Amino acid sequence: MAVRQDAVHDESEDIPLPLRGKAVTRCIVDNAIGLDFIDDGKRSTIRIESSFQIRGIGADKSLSIGRVEDMGKALVLIGKTVEKALARGDGALGVTFDDGTVLSVLPDLLTEAWEFAGSDRSVVVCNPGGGLSMFVEPEPAKAKPKV
Repeated sequence: MAVRQDAVHDESEDIPLPLRGKAVTRCIVDNAIGLDFIDDGKRSTIRIESSFQIRGIGADKSLSIGRVEDMGKALVLIGKTVEKALARGDGALGVTFDDGTVLSVLPDLLTEAWEFAGSDRSVVVCNPGGGLSMFVEPEPAKAKPKV
């Protein structure tokens, strides 16, 4: 169940996701949809676990992860290059591709509608009911050279 978005939007709480210029290299469909962006061996992933919308593929309507035929429509994103990816402070996700296609995910009242895992080990999660949580995992310590 998607959360209704307010007309007023506070951009100061938005988080730009580091995907500009990266192409969708893989789409993983299981009980959710995963979009992988692999560049120079480094992977970033968007995982969608709620209803989503893809504008620019015909009918603009809400698609469900509970319907295989809806999930299959995400395959059109393979090979598309990101122009802008933004996690809004209210929890909405918007990804605009260079051909004008737009992927959007609204927050869900009961679940984490989506999450982003960056190649830098950062994670941004849409909280149930809206809002964002961000986690940054420290780099692992490098082994000291033996003397």
